[in-house]
Amino acid sequence: MAEAARAKQTSPLRIGEQWQGLRGHAHGVRGPVMCGALHWSTAVPWKTDALAALLHDEGGLKPAVVQQCLANESDTDTFFALALALEDMAQSPVAQKGVLLSRTEVQPQLVDCQVAMPSFYPPFTQALISWLGSAINMCSGTSSAQQRKSLIDSMNAQLHAARTQLLSSIRTGGVNTARIARAAAELGLPVQVLTRSYLYVGSGANARIFNSTMTEETTALGVALARSKSATAALLAMRGLPVPRHQRAGCAQDAVKAAHALGYPVVVKPDDRDGGAGVNAGLTSDEQVIACYAQAAAISPNVLVEKHVEGLDYRITVDNGRVVKVIGRQPGGVLGDGRLSVRELVAANAAKPSMRGNASAVSLDEEALALLAGYGMTADSVPAADAFVVLRRRANMSTGGTSRDAMADMHPDNARLAIRAAQALRLDLAGIDFIIPDIAVSWMECTAAICEVNAQPQISTEFAPAVYHDLLTRLVREPTRLHAVLLVDVSANADCDGDVIAAAQQLAARGERVLSVRSDGTWLGDERIAPAGRSAFARAVACELEVEATAVVAAFKPGQLLRTGLPWLHVDEVRVLRGSAPVDEAQLQACLDLVAPHLAAPRV
Repeated sequence: MAEAARAKQTSPLRIGEQWQGLRGHAHGVRGPVMCGALHWSTAVPWKTDALAALLHDEGGLKPAVVQQCLANESDTDTFFALALALEDMAQSPVAQKGVLLSRTEVQPQLVDCQVAMPSFYPPFTQALISWLGSAINMCSGTSSAQQRKSLIDSMNAQLHAARTQLLSSIRTGGVNTARIARAAAELGLPVQVLTRSYLYVGSGANARIFNSTMTEETTALGVALARSKSATAALLAMRGLPVPRHQRAGCAQDAVKAAHALGYPVVVKPDDRDGGAGVNAGLTSDEQVIACYAQAAAISPNVLVEKHVEGLDYRITVDNGRVVKVIGRQPGGVLGDGRLSVRELVAANAAKPSMRGNASAVSLDEEALALLAGYGMTADSVPAADAFVVLRRRANMSTGGTSRDAMADMHPDNARLAIRAAQALRLDLAGIDFIIPDIAVSWMECTAAICEVNAQPQISTEFAPAVYHDLLTRLVREPTRLHAVLLVDVSANADCDGDVIAAAQQLAARGERVLSVRSDGTWLGDERIAPAGRSAFARAVACELEVEATAVVAAFKPGQLLRTGLPWLHVDEVRVLRGSAPVDEAQLQACLDLVAPHLAAPRV
């Protein structure tokens, strides 16, 4: 049946029906790993121009990225490159391409490729593989425009649903969690996702836990201070740093009185919320203050009215006493083209692949309509070409704001100001929200203010591609992982605890503090620290979380490793335990082939 299907294959690619998911690492690929088949017909050429257009219009990939992927010599390498680009587009932590395990010409011009692909979130990777295969085939076929549209809509719906699930698993910490995991992968560091935004990077004594950009060095006191905008302002003011004047408001009438006392324009915002939630700036009337007070009070009982400071909005990121990134921020809006109305421009922006399901997409809500009215415009007005229409009162990225690199423009006094602000709150990593007419002018020579300090700043790699690498290199010190010894048991013995103990004793004699996974539980030296209970694979994975250990030993049957993959990304020693019973040499070799790419260089 399968051979008959192959003989009739009229498209470039058929995705294998049976894919195996491995929880661990395998074939040099960071786990989880998906192993399966790509069936290629070399008789059916790709229509690369049509595919490039689809990958840009529907996949959201930049043309230069697509062309770089399509420049690969083999179909499989091109598939791997495009899959990785789509993983990156979805903000997945996956940072490596798939691996070709075997290539067999089963018939003239029909090739079977067995592959292993990295998959941080398998349901998304499965949807991505299906979407990409369908895209390649559709662009190489002769379907009508209506058939293509119907298929694209179906493909996109499946991919979008899977991407939403992917992001819900890692986006509690904003973009940081995925980017930290990706940077760790690029640096070859072990990573475990503890729950949503919490990551465990490295293994053993020098491993570190991250909650987005909160680190083990981030103080609870600093986080609490930064969480309260009023407490932050009071502390910074005591140090002589510039902050806006503010008053608390217990009701809408209090807010109006505060606005009059401070003088319009003002800002109304919650005292204890992050990400720009409930913040409205540049308010110039009692009616606006009353309406915006209701918004702020709906998400917090603690509301501030603050004097609005005129100037440009900047986010200065400070890491351990160094400024590592400076961006100028512009509130969300639309750029006119002289043809489309504001309503049409907003819809066009929301339809971009990168904005699908993105809560930060600008919409025509009450805030936007009120701003348009202030400009003498409506949603149906047509802005002039290159005229930017602001539709948000704040410049946060979470509300559709855009950014530009301002690192080279910043005056040294402003850099020192940001560092002092982070130090004042005892924060190792902080985002300083700074308003000033010109970042190139010292804050001491103009009117400027620090309006907020964020203890868990969203950084991203835009304008600072090495920022997460630098963060991990600073915090996850050598040795970054456990020394791992893998025993492959092909004996007929019920267990091989004696061999595990012997290997552990050899490591201990070299000064290592050794974890050993045995049939009766997990041991640290001569002390049993956990009962058996769970599978040997789960207990071996858990060993990476033990901070008192420097090495680990565990034994597995070949069949176990072929079903689960390796519990550790790196293995320093592999020993095969043979007995007197016959050995399935083919299975053993398959197991050793799975392990071989993970044999590490000597640990530092």
